[in-house]
Amino acid sequence: MFIRVMFVLLAMTGLARAQAVWVDYAWQVAPAQENRFFSAVDKFTNSDTFRTFDGRMLINAHAINGPQATNFSFAVIYDSLASFEATQAGLNGTADWDRFRKALAANGTLLSETVYTHVAGWGTLDNNTQAWEGSAVQVTNPAGYIGRLNRLMDSDIMSDFPGSFDVWRVTAGGAPGVTHTIVFGAKSWSELENFRAESAKNPDFVAAIAGMAKTRTLLGSLWTRSVGTHGTLDLNSIR
Repeated sequence: MFIRVMFVLLAMTGLARAQAVWVDYAWQVAPAQENRFFSAVDKFTNSDTFRTFDGRMLINAHAINGPQATNFSFAVIYDSLASFEATQAGLNGTADWDRFRKALAANGTLLSETVYTHVAGWGTLDNNTQAWEGSAVQVTNPAGYIGRLNRLMDSDIMSDFPGSFDVWRVTAGGAPGVTHTIVFGAKSWSELENFRAESAKNPDFVAAIAGMAKTRTLLGSLWTRSVGTHGTLDLNSIR
């Protein structure tokens, strides 16, 4: 009983696995401003200040985003919250960081900031360009949800899954009602969608997905593609 209670507590607090954090900065950038916006990104990521960065920064272009105005985002991933805090402390007051922030603000609109904590993941993550599908969910039973995912991902049903699959808990910021974001990664969206279409023919897969509905509610989804990546962190190390 004690072990079961501890697992529930760990899953609810996001401590069941590695404590990597993902800080997401959502931007709206007008087409006429894109060159200046990304010129600022290039200058900063090639600066002396950025050379000390030990995380991973993915620059994502949003292709399908529902009603949201975001068309670009920075997904900045650290191996721990302490690393994020140390990075922020090191950036404050530097000329490179000051110029970068001013250039971004002059050429785009920051719409939101969200901090996620890594909970669980399967498959191999690609540190380079990749297609992503994200699902916003409300999880009512974290331990039950992760337990169901573990059983599904460890089964023969998912043996041919073509990419990566990670669960992130909303820690700060985020849309009302969203407790977790589920991120699927692959070489292309068609690769992921073809796998889903084939899996939907398998009664065991259909039953497993139906069971998920007992522990989570799907609130929305989006498709993005990484158009740039910077930093030294191997994303597979966050597992």
